[in-house]
Amino acid sequence: MMSGAPRVLASVAIVGLLALDVALPNTSIGRRGSSDEALNDVVGHSVEVGQHLPELRLVGLDGRELRLSDLLGHRVLLTFERSVDW
Repeated sequence: MMSGAPRVLASVAIVGLLALDVALPNTSIGRRGSSDEALNDVVGHSVEVGQHLPELRLVGLDGRELRLSDLLGHRVLLTFERSVDW
């Protein structure tokens, strides 16, 4: 069991983390933005469900270029993630 100073220190740490959890999303560092702001970051084509994708060109880990048209007839799962620049 904790007693004395370690217990107080643990309580202060928990309260500090809770305060960061509440305050950080309201700062310029922690705010990810709305969906509209995220869409403004995307340059180029926009595609809706059911439409054909535009030609994509990616560079594989081996350095070779891979085009979406190279994968015709195969199932393809594309995952896009917007990250936060710290």
